[in-house]
Amino acid sequence: MAAGIYNFTIEQGATFTRTFKYKDSTGTAIDLSNHAIRMQIRDSIGAPTPLLSIDEDSGFNVDGTNTNEFTLTLSATITKTLTFNTAVYDIEIEDNSNVVTRLLQGKIKLSKEVTR
Repeated sequence: MAAGIYNFTIEQGATFTRTFKYKDSTGTAIDLSNHAIRMQIRDSIGAPTPLLSIDEDSGFNVDGTNTNEFTLTLSATITKTLTFNTAVYDIEIEDNSNVVTRLLQGKIKLSKEVTR
């Protein structure tokens, strides 16, 4: 299954939270409890260095009840440090057999903070 395309905006200096649900093409929930989740944000696809790397230790959480849901949370402290205008990202999962699946990809706009 090809990765979904999802573009979104992060507000600089504000806490960002987004919950995603992973289902197959028939709508059946896919259990993520035994998967590693990771995301990188870069200036462009070919940029050598990520602007931000996120995993379960730094922003992802799999819901213990609905194991097909995961939440991305970036604290206001983290979003305050972001300075790009637009960037690209993707979110991947890796199962216990080291099979990697790209779930989502797209563009991120940064809405710049006025109040500091």
